[in-house]
Amino acid sequence: MLITFAACSPLRSNRISFGSLDAEHFSKLIQKDNVTLVDVRTSEEFAAGHIEGAKHNIDVRKSTFIDDAKKILPNKGIIAVYCKGGVRSKTAASQLAAHGYKVVELSTGYDGWVKSGGKTTN
Repeated sequence: MLITFAACSPLRSNRISFGSLDAEHFSKLIQKDNVTLVDVRTSEEFAAGHIEGAKHNIDVRKSTFIDDAKKILPNKGIIAVYCKGGVRSKTAASQLAAHGYKVVELSTGYDGWVKSGGKTTN
């Protein structure tokens, strides 16, 4: 059994990973200086309201998502992403992590953030 575990270990270390937090823990994280908050919804969704402090809006559904991200996101620190319900943010987090970013996503999305009383702005 030990041999099987040892044989699987390298595969685990090569996996692309990112963190996933609920609204309470995400709120605490985005207050830190080394965190960049990114909304990965459409520009229309962003304009209708977004989490306070989100300075970047990069639509994960656009084919230019990674190129756009590389142009504006810092290489150091943590990238905190969110979408409407938590699906697109997982896609964005996976793509960003594959390109070397340290990423955390909001598991409940913007809707969960609003429901929990998180601060928003237009």
